[in-house]
Amino acid sequence: MQIVPLPPPTELEKLLGALLGRPVKAAKAPAGERVAGPQAVALFVSGEPVLEMLVRSDLPLAASLAASLSVVPVTVVREAIASGRMEQGLQENLAEVLNVLARFLSGSGRPFRLGPIAFPPEPFAADKLTLAEASDEVRVFTVEIPGYAAGVLEFVTL
Repeated sequence: MQIVPLPPPTELEKLLGALLGRPVKAAKAPAGERVAGPQAVALFVSGEPVLEMLVRSDLPLAASLAASLSVVPVTVVREAIASGRMEQGLQENLAEVLNVLARFLSGSGRPFRLGPIAFPPEPFAADKLTLAEASDEVRVFTVEIPGYAAGVLEFVTL
């Protein structure tokens, strides 16, 4: 039994598609695939009893989600990937996307709210990352946004 059940990938597609104003494809990632390399990390927290979900995205997807929110050119995404960091405008946009992503997590019936975020190359709290690596409740999706880079989005119950 999952502690925090998530809606199916089609619901993630609908939510992101409506937010970004373009079709988005989401699918369960192949077994064993995880977010690697520079990544954006966010912590979502529910009310009592407190549950935490760590959400990670590789840099290509994080920059693409951020850029596609306000139709930033894909060249900015390529620059972020090449430099390994997200500039301020992309960080602000990604924070908005993550805030809306709380609705996807709340589909479990428990309301989640967005907590701290770390943008590449900033480190995230080591204790939370350690818990994420030890968790047996990891759901990984591949996400494609037309015109931008695809990537991996990971949901981990802590």
